[in-house]
Amino acid sequence: MSVTTITIAIFAVICISIVVIYIGQARERARIEKVRKISALSERHRRMQCLLHDLPPQYLTNELRGMIADRSIETLNELAALKNDQRIKDHLEQDREFLKNLRESKLSFKPVKIRDENAAKEVRKLLQVLYKFVQSQNKRKLLDSASTKKYLDQIVFAASQSKADMFAVRAEQGLKAGKPRVAIHNYHNAIAAFKELAQHPQAAQAINQYRQRIKELEQTADQRNQAVKEKSQQKLEGSSEWDNFLKDDDQWKKKNTYDD
Repeated sequence: MSVTTITIAIFAVICISIVVIYIGQARERARIEKVRKISALSERHRRMQCLLHDLPPQYLTNELRGMIADRSIETLNELAALKNDQRIKDHLEQDREFLKNLRESKLSFKPVKIRDENAAKEVRKLLQVLYKFVQSQNKRKLLDSASTKKYLDQIVFAASQSKADMFAVRAEQGLKAGKPRVAIHNYHNAIAAFKELAQHPQAAQAINQYRQRIKELEQTADQRNQAVKEKSQQKLEGSSEWDNFLKDDDQWKKKNTYDD
């Protein structure tokens, strides 16, 4: 075998090796990219489901629910194209059924009370996710500017409302415990939660309701304080200590008269 032939053979082997390595690396990159995309799509679907089912329903309109459900279905279709998994098919069927019932007004949603600060924080976290979702819909040209502004305003209001609702629940708990002053304090906090949204129609309405409630409770508290004072006075006047006090007072008067 000539030197030229050997050189060509070695060169061919090197080229083939390089091609094999390149193909192997390309396949590995494709595999890694596929895994990354599946992970990203799965996380997106999880976020959409949290918005639909974990966010208290009073902070979400049906318009937004429909958008989220559409996005969830779109995400599952992308996942199904990458991964043949029965669970994905089941989730897809569930989301389609949910969206169908939503559009046919077959679904009803009961408000969920926000009872503590941790719950309120979780609500605000989900609302931040929803805020970014609406912005992304606008960037993808799936939502016009007017609708985007309307939805973002609703979300900002919902964030303040979640804080106000928490204080309102605390006010109710204070009333049940017979502590109207505690209730009044929490209603003031509820008003403060809407401080930056005082011009928002729903916020203004809520503020007026809280102020009216405070007025009623202040009257009740004043009446209760007056009743306690009167009861204490009656108890004192009916006690032997009061009689002794009056006798001592009479003796003091007599002493003064005698001294004069």
